Amino acid sequence: MPLLGPACFAWSRHAAELAVPVSRALERWEDTPTTARMVADGYLVRLLPGIYVPPDVVGTAVGRALAVGSALGTSLRPHHVLAGVTAAWVVLGGTAPVQVELISTAHRGPIAGTIQRGARVAMDEVETVGGAPLTIPDRTAMDLLRFSPDAERLAAVSRLIAAGHASPEGIRRRLEAITHHPGSRSAQEAMDRACALVPAHDAGRGTRAA
Repeated sequence: MPLLGPACFAWSRHAAELAVPVSRALERWEDTPTTARMVADGYLVRLLPGIYVPPDVVGTAVGRALAVGSALGTSLRPHHVLAGVTAAWVVLGGTAPVQVELISTAHRGPIAGTIQRGARVAMDEVETVGGAPLTIPDRTAMDLLRFSPDAERLAAVSRLIAAGHASPEGIRRRLEAITHHPGSRSAQEAMDRACALVPAHDAGRGTRAA
């Protein structure tokens, strides 16, 4: 059945206006082997536990960003910024992540199906897609390298670089600026491995400034 309610007002009026048809397309299904098969077969996209959407709704970056905000519903806060695997999915598309990843500078109440990290995000590290805030690709890549499992971070970072959304130089500059932070050494090593996965003709396509 459709899942109706306020959508994305916490982010902006612009996001709320664009999210109306997206929020109307959200559906509640039980998380069962049957729905898992429907996801695997491409009939549904799972956003959060029990909350799904038809795949055509998330066919664009705007649709993906607003679908996440709509799925969060009344749990969404103005300080929630899409980050990590979720920000990468918004930009790149593909398979939706198992959990929604958010960065917040304020108190983080628990939200089922989300990973919330407390961190400072500079204004120039956030962009908006359809009125929804998410980390810029270079910052997204840095966070992926620091916090995500190997298979997940290597694939996403190499795709961000290959598609021209993130630049190796910009990512490395950010990593060099956090050399004393937890996970920085592992992140730098993972960066080398992610770059090795980028096809040679795409390795220099990064277009974003750091």
